[in-house]
Amino acid sequence: MIDQEDIEQRLARLSGATDALRPSARFSARVMLAIEHEAAPSFFESTWFSARRLLPVAAIAAAMAVVWAVQVDGSVDDELATSYASAELE
Repeated sequence: MIDQEDIEQRLARLSGATDALRPSARFSARVMLAIEHEAAPSFFESTWFSARRLLPVAAIAAAMAVVWAVQVDGSVDDELATSYASAELE
């Protein structure tokens, strides 16, 4: 394993070597200009972005509803079949 002191020395050396690295003022100005010129999303786009997160949940709910409907239909058919087969005795 690496000693804690060795890690501290490496981090100090890395910090000293990268201390002079900074983004240029021109880069920051370009980023700010791009943010200012970015258009707000339309109603359709914002609706699609928010609905996209719920799409998997809606798909699972729809699949579960189909399974439930098939099961209910089968049990209704079974109940109707037994009622048709019964005969009234007078």
